[in-house]
Amino acid sequence: MNKSHLIKQVENRKDRTEYTGKFSSFQEFGSSYKGKRYSQYEQDPYNEYQNFLYKRALFGLKMYTQEEIKAMHTQKRKRIVKVHKRAQEELNLWKQERIIKRTNAIFSIFNNKSSLANILVDKYSEPDPNFICKTSFKDLGIEKEEIVNKLVEKGVLPPDFHSLR
Repeated sequence: MNKSHLIKQVENRKDRTEYTGKFSSFQEFGSSYKGKRYSQYEQDPYNEYQNFLYKRALFGLKMYTQEEIKAMHTQKRKRIVKVHKRAQEELNLWKQERIIKRTNAIFSIFNNKSSLANILVDKYSEPDPNFICKTSFKDLGIEKEEIVNKLVEKGVLPPDFHSLR
């Protein structure tokens, strides 16, 4: 068979225009298998102001436009940068602690048999403030609510964050 014949076969196949996967009947069925006939969407438990404070702590000045930054008082800009930097430092150390906890659990399996495992656990069981952990929250299984609670606990977000309106 030549290439043009193979291309025509692929071009004219039925599944290019018609969906025949396992979800075709599921889509018709909808979510009625739960006894409900409407879709449920995940709703953010935080209001607009709480989300604003959370995003400002996480993203700093990046959440503002250049015009808004220029219009801001210099002290406010410094305060936003300071809070952002502190939030990033706290979250970085927290992510490292989570990773260290997981890796130490793995190395503890080899603890009795390997001196290398002992050395690794002893030497690298403390988070390094100079190391920037680029592992995502999703990979570590960290949810937004846990991040908010950690930032409130460390004093980055206000202590009454959950009751703000």
